[in-house]
Amino acid sequence: MNSEMNYCNKCGVELDVNMNFCPLCGLSIGEKSGADELSTSQQKLEKDKIIDDFEKLTKAQRRKLFWELSNIILFSGILVTVTLNLFLNKSITWSSYSTVASLAVLANISVFTFWRHRMLIIVLGSLVSTSLLLILLDLFSTNVGWGIKLGIPILLSFYILLLLVIWLIRISKQRGFNILAIIFLAIGLFSICVDGFVSLYFVHQFQIRWSIIVVTSMIPISVLLFYVHYRLKKGVDLRRFFHI
Repeated sequence: MNSEMNYCNKCGVELDVNMNFCPLCGLSIGEKSGADELSTSQQKLEKDKIIDDFEKLTKAQRRKLFWELSNIILFSGILVTVTLNLFLNKSITWSSYSTVASLAVLANISVFTFWRHRMLIIVLGSLVSTSLLLILLDLFSTNVGWGIKLGIPILLSFYILLLLVIWLIRISKQRGFNILAIIFLAIGLFSICVDGFVSLYFVHQFQIRWSIIVVTSMIPISVLLFYVHYRLKKGVDLRRFFHI
């Protein structure tokens, strides 16, 4: 008798290696039992139900679900890092940075989730949360003052320019290469702000140095884009132009 034995998937009886059918229940060798088939079918039905339930959710419900999952992930990360920090250092030190960063990310996600159609609220909410993040990071790094004196002025100039760009895009009757031109000009202005505020913080004088190179590079590009846009009269839809 061959020492190699198989077992029936249904009743568990030992089978000879050469057998094609179970002598007790008649199940074909290699065939799944009814219980296994039912289990596989049940798993498939549950998976299909989950996918179907998700597809039935409205856009607002999907955004809320994303917000809830973000809460779970970020707070879990905060809990893990704080616990490790306390275990390794017996006090909260480096985990404070990851905690405030996670809270700032959560604040931005919350604003975008619940006020996604109110651009002013989104920008202001992001400005406030990011400003608080810079201030707290500054305090955690022995309060050297860069958060308020350097970080917030640069951040404020960025959001002011962002609001200006959004406003110009909204009032534009034709949106094409002129949008790119506006963005390039905004980048040039932002480089001036960064250059000036950095020099003001370190040498106590608003000086413009490297940003002049950036601006002189952006202006010709913007002028060319404006010319192409208005030369074409009706403008060009960027999505169609770049086949997006």
